[in-house]
Amino acid sequence: MENSSGRLVQPGTSASSTKLVGRAFEQDMKVIRSWLMDDEVSTIGIYGMGGVGKTTMLQHIRNELLERRDISHSVYWVNVPQGFKIEELQDLITKYLNLDLSSKDDDLSRVVKLAKELANKQKWILILDDLWNSFEPQEVGIPIPLKGSNLIMTTRSEMVCRQMNSRNNIKVDTLSDEESWTLFTEKLGHDKPLSPEVERIAVDVARECAGLPLGIVTLAESLKGVDDLHEWRITLKRLKESNFWHMEDQMFQILRLSYDCLDNSAQQCFVYCALFDEHHKIERGVLIESFIEEGIIKEINRQATLDKGHSILDRLENVNLLERIDGGSAIKMHDLLRDMAIQILDEAKEEEEDEIRTNFADDKLNSRCISDSIFPIFACSLILIDIKFV
Repeated sequence: MENSSGRLVQPGTSASSTKLVGRAFEQDMKVIRSWLMDDEVSTIGIYGMGGVGKTTMLQHIRNELLERRDISHSVYWVNVPQGFKIEELQDLITKYLNLDLSSKDDDLSRVVKLAKELANKQKWILILDDLWNSFEPQEVGIPIPLKGSNLIMTTRSEMVCRQMNSRNNIKVDTLSDEESWTLFTEKLGHDKPLSPEVERIAVDVARECAGLPLGIVTLAESLKGVDDLHEWRITLKRLKESNFWHMEDQMFQILRLSYDCLDNSAQQCFVYCALFDEHHKIERGVLIESFIEEGIIKEINRQATLDKGHSILDRLENVNLLERIDGGSAIKMHDLLRDMAIQILDEAKEEEEDEIRTNFADDKLNSRCISDSIFPIFACSLILIDIKFV
């Protein structure tokens, strides 16, 4: 059974406080609830393109499950790394079970021990978020099917759902033009009404976001407070001039506009976050210290420098380029935003290499390695360890 839907998420906030938009949202939630109550359903798939709202929908489901012990006693949420190994996924699951899978155990012993532990639990739900590749649950030690327990996954690929033998899948579609405009204006704010001329352009700007919630929210936050007609026209022009074959490339262009609105220091801080592993929780204090060590932020004294670091992170969170978690003590970066940051660094690397080649040809090569741009010293480290798109 499959269901096609549209809904909206607000990145960067907790799911419990996020208002979701989309005609089919309540219908989809009702369907998922019915699946979770059905002992014949063991696996549920939620699929759709990146940035469309799969994870936030699943966060709402998780929050409901935490209040419904008649459905589940335990909910385990695992962010699945791309290209994961069986042992890595086992270790991520066992963190919730207080289970020690010693590295000395052979593969079969690890599988048997994990499967036995989960089989002894009652009414558990395992959530696998951002699954890129299929695997055989029994090879990991996930005893599915198991009466009263469920495996729920989010993925960009319907094929992954099918390969995981999930027959209960929901596709998360993009928003309609009307829903996109509703969300866009909500995130834009109502402090000052738009002039009729600006509003006409703003409607087109929202439409150019192609119904992608992450792009709509991020772009609207970047344009909050802007009432200059020329700036709106420039934004629309840039969006219309972007001709992409793939929706994800279009998403990058939308997000890039928000990045381009940042000052140089904020841009450098944003791309620096790509140095951390995907799904990595980054402690705010540690991150600011890294900014200082790399020379990205400098002020007259330490307190002023720390304040500048917090101010930059606040700005990145406010425009939804970073996600605030753990009550504000840490941040996370959406996987699409991380991909964009790496793309920006790759572009900067190519520009630097082209400039160096030109300087060699002109016999004007100087000792400068990196300019005062978005490609500071820390980017050299990124290149040396050869981080690519993941």
